[in-house]
Amino acid sequence: MKVKSICDTFRVYTRQCMKKTVILLILLTPVIAFCFDKHKTVKMPVSRWREVKRMGLDSAVVPFTDTLFISFLKKDSFSYHNKDGFIYNGGYTINKDSILDFGTARYKITMKRPTILMLADEKGLYQMGIDSTDTAKIIVIAKEEKVLPVTSIDQMIGHWTVYKRTTKEQAGGAIDNSTTVRALYITGPSTDGKQGYVFSGNDPGNAPSWYVKSLGVDQALDCDGKNTRIFKVIKCQNGEMILEEKEVKYFLKQFK
Repeated sequence: MKVKSICDTFRVYTRQCMKKTVILLILLTPVIAFCFDKHKTVKMPVSRWREVKRMGLDSAVVPFTDTLFISFLKKDSFSYHNKDGFIYNGGYTINKDSILDFGTARYKITMKRPTILMLADEKGLYQMGIDSTDTAKIIVIAKEEKVLPVTSIDQMIGHWTVYKRTTKEQAGGAIDNSTTVRALYITGPSTDGKQGYVFSGNDPGNAPSWYVKSLGVDQALDCDGKNTRIFKVIKCQNGEMILEEKEVKYFLKQFK
């Protein structure tokens, strides 16, 4: 009889616990749903990140040299590039599944901490740390550095990549990738009259929007293509170039 009584008491206790659990889940459901909805609009704070570790899908550490750099900017915009690669700019989104979409690349955010950002794609895992390097700082010309005049386009020959863009008023808003300069490739004089090419943020590597016609005596880079553009060459020496077009300055480097 005592055994039966104990079993009956246990069953009653179990049913009570189950009821409490069901009630708790019902109460929590709106909270869970609310958190889920808020995740749809989550945005990254303004910050700069640098890849510090790469792993395969099996979590094995993978050596790499094409370090990934990501900058989250104001107005839900971004700038990212791999070392020695082109810089991509635009607007990003993060959906309810924590998918970070740059348009040209997509990553799953698996962890977000103040000093760690973990990303994943179909190739592997990427651990990002806070970027404290000077790759995104504005070039400040030292007083002792004498900026030499650019008298020939031969001084500009090579591949140049934009790593910083500024405006006089630091205007906000979405970046227009169809007009924003991403890279410059100066070839020098050629038989077809084209002395180089200018790529926008939307241009593939084999289809630039503009070509360079000439470098004028006033250091003006005259370009033509889908429209006419003129860039003032402020500086081109020691692996650095600064171009100015109206209110916008482009800072370029020849990354090694």
